[in-house]
Amino acid sequence: MKNNDILKNFALRAKNKLLGKDNRVSVNTRIKTISFRDDAFKEKVEYLMDKEDEIFNPLHFLMDDKVLKSLDSQQRERYLLMTIDKYNRYKEEITMERSC
Repeated sequence: MKNNDILKNFALRAKNKLLGKDNRVSVNTRIKTISFRDDAFKEKVEYLMDKEDEIFNPLHFLMDDKVLKSLDSQQRERYLLMTIDKYNRYKEEITMERSC
């Protein structure tokens, strides 16, 4: 089923629901769930927290070189900021877990 057909089907179902009609149209759709969890990244952050004195450039340790080389300067900056934000979130989460 094409995306356009799925959209039409959802619109038809919404319209019927608003009109009070209970005729359900059967749709076979696959819903992709997006996980914001990155366990490999979290493990790297835990390693950094444990080996804080041994790693000289923690950002380089966290960033993927292949991805970094494929980006232009504006995308690199965004990737860097996203990595820093992700690092801070996981560091806070790990600190909370360890304190309990």
